[in-house]
Amino acid sequence: MIFQRSKPLVTTTHYARPSRPMLAQLFNRVGAYVPHEPLDVAMLLDDARRQTSLDDYGDPAFREPLARLVESIEAEAKLHALGRSIMKGRLVALLANRLRVIQYLKDHPEAERKELLRPIVIAGLQRTGTTMLHRLLAADYRARALMSWEALAPVPLPGERPGHAGKRVRNARIAEQGLRVLSPEFFAIHPVEAEAPEEDVLLVDLSFTSQAPEATLHVPSYAHWLETQSLDPAYTFLRNTLRALDHQRSGDWWVLKTPHHMEYLRELLAVFPDAVIVQTHRDPQSTMASFCSMVAHGRGIFSDHVDPREVGRHWLRKVRRMLDRTQSVRDAVAAEGAGAKCRFVDVHYKSLVKDPIAEVERIYAAAGRPLDDRARSAMEFARSRDTQHKYGKHVYRPMDFGLSPALIEETFADYRARYAIAHEREKKPVAAPSATAADTAVRTENPALAVLTGIVSLASKHDSFVPLGPEYRMDGKTVLITGANVGLGKAVAVDLARRGARMILACRSGIPEAGHEIIEASGSNSVEMLRVDLSDASSIVELTNTLAARGERIDVFIGNAGVMPAKATPSAQGFELLYAVHLFANALLARRMLASGVLPNDVYASNGRRGRDVARIVYVASESHRSSKGLDLERLGDVVPYGVTDGTKHYGDSKLALITYATELARRMTDAVGVSVGVHSLCPGPVHTKIARNAPAFIEPILEPVMRMTFAPPEVAAAPVSLLAAGPEVEGETGWYLHMLRKRDPSPWALDPAHGRALWDAVESRMKAWL
Repeated sequence: MIFQRSKPLVTTTHYARPSRPMLAQLFNRVGAYVPHEPLDVAMLLDDARRQTSLDDYGDPAFREPLARLVESIEAEAKLHALGRSIMKGRLVALLANRLRVIQYLKDHPEAERKELLRPIVIAGLQRTGTTMLHRLLAADYRARALMSWEALAPVPLPGERPGHAGKRVRNARIAEQGLRVLSPEFFAIHPVEAEAPEEDVLLVDLSFTSQAPEATLHVPSYAHWLETQSLDPAYTFLRNTLRALDHQRSGDWWVLKTPHHMEYLRELLAVFPDAVIVQTHRDPQSTMASFCSMVAHGRGIFSDHVDPREVGRHWLRKVRRMLDRTQSVRDAVAAEGAGAKCRFVDVHYKSLVKDPIAEVERIYAAAGRPLDDRARSAMEFARSRDTQHKYGKHVYRPMDFGLSPALIEETFADYRARYAIAHEREKKPVAAPSATAADTAVRTENPALAVLTGIVSLASKHDSFVPLGPEYRMDGKTVLITGANVGLGKAVAVDLARRGARMILACRSGIPEAGHEIIEASGSNSVEMLRVDLSDASSIVELTNTLAARGERIDVFIGNAGVMPAKATPSAQGFELLYAVHLFANALLARRMLASGVLPNDVYASNGRRGRDVARIVYVASESHRSSKGLDLERLGDVVPYGVTDGTKHYGDSKLALITYATELARRMTDAVGVSVGVHSLCPGPVHTKIARNAPAFIEPILEPVMRMTFAPPEVAAAPVSLLAAGPEVEGETGWYLHMLRKRDPSPWALDPAHGRALWDAVESRMKAWL
């Protein structure tokens, strides 16, 4: 029975929490308590011999790659029970296929002598239209392509008569159905249909030297080792396997396809010197995240441990390597001039989608082959059959893999320029929602409601990101953070110091004790404390003057300090304390550091820094901003009486003002060239602090233990701050708002450009004496 869904599938972005069928979950839960037998090369070889009754594996060059792969799987892949079972079966099947191919060539020596002339080889990056083009070219009645069922079993199985592959096709259909059930999301991204053309990388797998393991498993040591090896033996075996396939069912020419060939064009051309190589091109901004999503979904089939950022890091470097190695071969072929036997054809994704037959004609012209009406009709039919989103819609985002647009752009800038690759997607500004009503989901009218809202948000959180691992370093970076002597700020300072950042802690108290504690906790001596009173504009001016006089260059400014007074309190300049600390202090610090170049930016300092290495500003705000019913900009910062019972309402108003300012500053630090300074804000979620001390006496004994048991400790709540300060996905980005580790829009008031401009003007008016 064909697996069907009641509604169209849309892939998820919860890569770190792979979903799978109930039976698979049960198998893994039970399997977790059952001791497993480690994969062993000798046992795998023996299992394949017993399965086939054959024992000639041919060239022993495959043995070291197999051993390296098995070692890496055992040490690094973290397979769950079902993944281990599947992988063992897969390895034995590959060995059995190798035995059968060698025996087939012994039985049919004429097959190994046949020349495969002028194959068309599609060797483009992943997600650049290679599958679409492959299926078009394979539709030609004269062409020979590898079918999925052949990739799973290249030569006849025992009991199959020549020319009758029914058993292999049935087995492939079962495998197809199994993949649909086990991971419908992966199938939606990369359909593996039993009777459709498939990548010949699965034949390179017979020598255990392909990219397939690193695309489906976390096996970094194997992947890095493989990059140091020659794949000549593997490509010789690939050619011989294709000869065995051609002997069973021949064509006028072969159509091959896999991105793997980009890394090994030298080896490919050694066995197919007259190949026509088609390199497909597409905007890397579209392809990188799409492929990383496919990898992450694929790894989720075998393991419960999927690290999306690791996937992004690994494949960003890998794709860059593939491009470099391809270009090296292309340059060498170009140097040969007219004497070169092979030909390269460049196909752009946009052109392929717009007029695929025209691109096919270009390829055929390079190959010296005509495109007749019969082939053209077959290709048109294939085009109508293989539609996009046939099995579901693929959703993906670069940020999920620690990839910012700026990082992708810088990595592939020369590739884009060399092949004139157009940008597919221009960033569109987010339309501001209507700012006519408060978000009633957040209730902060008093401390008790604020606590209850916090508990609910923790219980119902759906994170977009996982916390940054220790491998994300800030060596050589300088961070200025306010309010770092206690609580959340102190936890952030410890974390960033551990990552190698030089920390400047701007605090009113705790000097030098808090600094010593941070040094001891982080193991870093690069921690300095400077005194500042954020409720006094003159003190802020003194701090920024000191930083400028010292020639400081701040890479990340974190406006963390916050207050929650028991009643309305005037600052040194007569502003209400909530606004003085949350809004005016953060605005004044940023504006003065930008103007002096302490915060480097090409708007103020003309230093030309753009791209992913721009400075960052991170403001710690609160979800309580959603409870605000709007700001009175005419009286912004005026002292309005309040007490404990309604203080949280005014707290939410001040945080709305901060987030609105951050959003407007982000707009002003972005122009046609790009982002000059990234500006972000966040709510860390409910943090166990001393806010309960301002509650009524009869409530405090209840609130304090509830908060201690249910709110996050500062060390946990620091995760979103560290992400915005050090996360690679934020490089070159601006305007992010996080609620804990979930990226979302702030309230409509904060997004409204007109409201942002009006608040900016109000802040400038009140701060003009100190700017």
